[in-house]
Amino acid sequence: MEASPYCLGVDIGGTFTDLLLLREDTGETWREKVPSTPEDQSLTTLGGIDQITKNIPNQADNFLHVVNHGTTVATNAILEKKGTRVALVVTEGYKDILQSRRTQIPGGLTSWIQWPKPEPLAHLSLRLKHREDLPVMAANLISSYANPIHEHTARQIVKRLLPDVSVSISSEILPELMEYERTITTVVNSYIEPRVKDYLSNLVKSLEGKARLLRILRSDGGLSSTRLASRYPVSWVMSGPAGGVTGAVAVVANQTKYKNLMTVDIGGTSTDVALVENGAPHIRRETKISDITVKAASIDVHSVGAGGESIARITAVTKALRVEPESTGSVPGPACYGKAGFAATMTDATVVLGYPPPSLLGGSFNLDLNKAKDTVQEVAHDLGVSLYEAAEGILKVSNETIYGAIRVISVERGYDPKDFSLVAFGGAEPLHANALGKLLGACPVIIPPSPGVLCAFGDATTLLRHEIGKAFTRTLSQTNKNEVLHGFASLLTDIKRITGQANNVPVEVELGRFKANGLPHLHELLDIEHTKLFTYKLDSDVEIVNLRVIAHESKIELAVRQLALAESPDPPVSLVVAKLTMVFDDRKYRDCSVWDRSGLFEGHVLHGPCVITEMDSNTVIHLGYKAEIDIVGNILIRCLDDRKKPQGKEIKADLGMVTIDIFESALRNARNEMDALMTRTTMSPAIREQQDEFNVIAEPSGKMLVGQFGFFIGTFVETWKGSIEAGDVFLTNDLYSVTGAVSHHNDWLILVPIFVNSKLTNFGHMTDVGGSVPGSLPCAASSLFEEGIQIPVTKVASRGVWNTELMEVIYRNVRLPEWNKGDVRALVAACEIAGRRVIELYRRFGDTQYFAAIDELLDRNRKAVASIIKDMPEEPAYFED
Repeated sequence: MEASPYCLGVDIGGTFTDLLLLREDTGETWREKVPSTPEDQSLTTLGGIDQITKNIPNQADNFLHVVNHGTTVATNAILEKKGTRVALVVTEGYKDILQSRRTQIPGGLTSWIQWPKPEPLAHLSLRLKHREDLPVMAANLISSYANPIHEHTARQIVKRLLPDVSVSISSEILPELMEYERTITTVVNSYIEPRVKDYLSNLVKSLEGKARLLRILRSDGGLSSTRLASRYPVSWVMSGPAGGVTGAVAVVANQTKYKNLMTVDIGGTSTDVALVENGAPHIRRETKISDITVKAASIDVHSVGAGGESIARITAVTKALRVEPESTGSVPGPACYGKAGFAATMTDATVVLGYPPPSLLGGSFNLDLNKAKDTVQEVAHDLGVSLYEAAEGILKVSNETIYGAIRVISVERGYDPKDFSLVAFGGAEPLHANALGKLLGACPVIIPPSPGVLCAFGDATTLLRHEIGKAFTRTLSQTNKNEVLHGFASLLTDIKRITGQANNVPVEVELGRFKANGLPHLHELLDIEHTKLFTYKLDSDVEIVNLRVIAHESKIELAVRQLALAESPDPPVSLVVAKLTMVFDDRKYRDCSVWDRSGLFEGHVLHGPCVITEMDSNTVIHLGYKAEIDIVGNILIRCLDDRKKPQGKEIKADLGMVTIDIFESALRNARNEMDALMTRTTMSPAIREQQDEFNVIAEPSGKMLVGQFGFFIGTFVETWKGSIEAGDVFLTNDLYSVTGAVSHHNDWLILVPIFVNSKLTNFGHMTDVGGSVPGSLPCAASSLFEEGIQIPVTKVASRGVWNTELMEVIYRNVRLPEWNKGDVRALVAACEIAGRRVIELYRRFGDTQYFAAIDELLDRNRKAVASIIKDMPEEPAYFED
């Protein structure tokens, strides 16, 4: 049989399933959206195939070459706790490995007090009455990453006794260091394997006579055969979000000059963002699902709880506007859906402002404007503002949250968002893309064709990918070039870390250059990457942890259908399908055109305010912006003067409640960046694992804006007799110098002044600071001197120049000087990064707005604390310990 030219991408979501049929030789595409059937996703896939293949001109030729499938079957098995009972085989003495896990938990230090610890997927004690009670088994024996012979023996014994039992062994699933990560990854693989194997087996049978091949989208954006997908389901637990990023690469990076992209996909309950550099998405070595993190490669997608169904509320204590992770869900959904929605959402706000047309999905879905207004009006009443101010406030606060997420995958990784174009897809994101582009300073903002089904397009166009790896634990001083080359013949990716850190830093290595330059080349690459990620490098020895080989299917040039060139930049008025009244900055703009995207050609230019509509999405063009159509149908949104909109455009003069909430969100984002850097770069387990660190941002007089234990800064500002200049760094661990801001000598506190008029502090719990016992917390101490070195408030760096002699004296008095040295550098780097954010914030809001917002936040907090104290009962309170 002659090979079919048709390839189908299928992406299953919670509410709708997207399908995109591609004719590979011509680039022609057809798209469909069908309701999802969560109880059995295969029904959606099969029904969608029957529906979309009707578009094929010659129905005798509707046999598909391949179905590439992005699915949440594996994800849902974990989230819904519907996996299979797992028996775990471990080395004697290690049965508590899943219970002890890592000490990092949501909320940071002390959150364990109220955090409901989840039950492990493999119970500590599993007793079997019958052989059939054991469908799957996982095995992780200590040091099996280095020598797997005992795991292989254990599997042989199980197979001899229980031939029908599926056994996952860690030396095949994840042959790497880190005992807990290896265990949980292997257990998750076993937990979901029976369910996904049945699903894939049934789907393959159902596709007989309809398609030749079925492939599954992996979390890292590649495809897997059903055989490998059934054996290693942990490799595709985040199959869903990967499709959109691969679609952006296929349509934008591969077909235009724009190779550096930030992708944004707003869903119902969350927003996913990712970074594409030089046409390739960033890959991370771990995947997080709910409260479980497994070591499996995935596209570096960062999610935040801000989606179209996210609920807007006013907090009871501070009366601040919040758009919360809590959502209405697809049922009842936003109020404008007309299904008894009870609260204002992001979607309701866009409807109130007139952004989407009144009918969606080709006219089959009508929006209820009045119900949207009713819910948003409740928010407006509580805020004391107009209806339109409240609606715009909801979107601005939501966009600030998404803005913070984009900073995580750009600024926190060492990239400037202004060097990237923003690619928006999904059903909702094109409504917000122009506003986000303004915040980021990204130009152009790109809306690909069929943005609502771009995930399915990514599924249809991506390639097979598989990787294998092995542990290789050597410091550079303990190995040589030939030993590394002997590890594997084709070195593509080398994962390394600085000795003492618990986070690996991936570095891509070109084999020819490594052969020529040897180990110093690896060290140089790591220094460059570490500096880009964390602003500094360390002098410690470098340790190679893993060697990894990644195999890709040979790339085939994809035929993309190109648009005809327009005769004039002005599109014909016949493409205007409706007129809307749109609101920007609390001002109405009437008779705004709604353009039919399907009739636009290359070179057409549309000026805002307007909307470009299509079956699966709507794109809003703001006042002062224009939309250009390129040769492959992308919408390129730019400023009217064709210059990049500068990031930091000063907020308008009036200081409203919404502006203060945006300012507060920006401060929160800066604090989150400090926390993330500390967790990733420090060496002391108390900081890295238990998150025993507190970051503070204060205003000029020392009043704390975000953080904890920053109340001493005002005293420091008043009592310090020397100069305070840009580049200065202060260090202390003296309890009596900081009025109780630290509780023992292990807490080292760094203070950095930021000139624009702010102070930043950061402290972390060091593993050892000398004293009479290792760890420096002697229970039987009879004097302060037994607790380790005491450091009064000391300027350890002046104008950016460190007092290395003084620091050497300090490090000589601790048992783990390299750890303390690394922690100090991380503390300072976190302050410096937050300092940059504060300066950006000052420039963005301007001097008057900046300090007015600070005063209002401090006053808001004073009132909130007063209200809490007022409501406290007058009866005496007792506490016993």
